[in-house]
Amino acid sequence: MKLVGKIREAHGLKGDLYVLVFSGEIAWAKRMKTFGLKAKDSDEIRPFTVERTKPFKKGLIVKASEVTDRTMAEGLEHMEFYIDDELLVSKPGETIYLEEIKNFKLKNPEQTVLGEIVGFSSNGVQDLLVVETVTGKQAEIPFVDQFIKKIDFKHQAVVMDLPEGLLDLENA
Repeated sequence: MKLVGKIREAHGLKGDLYVLVFSGEIAWAKRMKTFGLKAKDSDEIRPFTVERTKPFKKGLIVKASEVTDRTMAEGLEHMEFYIDDELLVSKPGETIYLEEIKNFKLKNPEQTVLGEIVGFSSNGVQDLLVVETVTGKQAEIPFVDQFIKKIDFKHQAVVMDLPEGLLDLENA
């Protein structure tokens, strides 16, 4: 399961939950049948069954069959919200989910490996790839259309034409 948000608060009287989704992207919500919740101080992800969902502010409202009233919902506030991995797999022609390219190699147009994508970040304007470079340092690379040449799922590589010196600046 993938962590995608947290329970912000109870919503209404019937046990609905307001889920703050970190990315703000909820295209997967309509297909969600189950989800998991985990307290910060626990390793256990408790499963829940989805009754209904609807978009709301920076996330969604979700009603779980197991949560029958506001008091129960309030007991789940601030828990981490997990969804099934397969909900974060794009179909051909759709926008990809960043998680799909985690552990891919980052290559330049000449196919030289520059590093491995180990995580993601954001500067508020754009998504950033966190790359472990071949020199062992970490760099944040803007994941923008101007730099992206190809995402090769078959060979698990992202080919980007980066401005000269970008990796040198990051490693300075």
